Amino acid sequence: MKNTRIMRNLKTILPMLAFVLAIGMSFAFVGATEEKEVYDTKFILVEEPNGWATVEGVICEPDNDQCIVRFAEDLSTEYTLYNSKNVNDPAEGNGVVITKTGSAPDPDPEF
Repeated sequence: MKNTRIMRNLKTILPMLAFVLAIGMSFAFVGATEEKEVYDTKFILVEEPNGWATVEGVICEPDNDQCIVRFAEDLSTEYTLYNSKNVNDPAEGNGVVITKTGSAPDPDPEF
């Protein structure tokens, strides 16, 4: 008699508990989606036509404009940043010129 009462209560409570836990877990991961990488490896075209150089540590704040960088040793030359080694893939920025220390990197070696 006692066992049937416990089983009846368990049959009622378990589905409700599973439902409540499922709802709770859905809110646990609200902000865990992967966002667009704005702080990653970018590329600049140093020498035409295929003189691509890798630039790291540049934060481009996306705002429907170009992401432009210049180097402290040559402030007169500005480079457009690209997401890949393709001139049709410019990095999105806010139009503000980012100044990095040092000089422009040499083109990456071709393999």
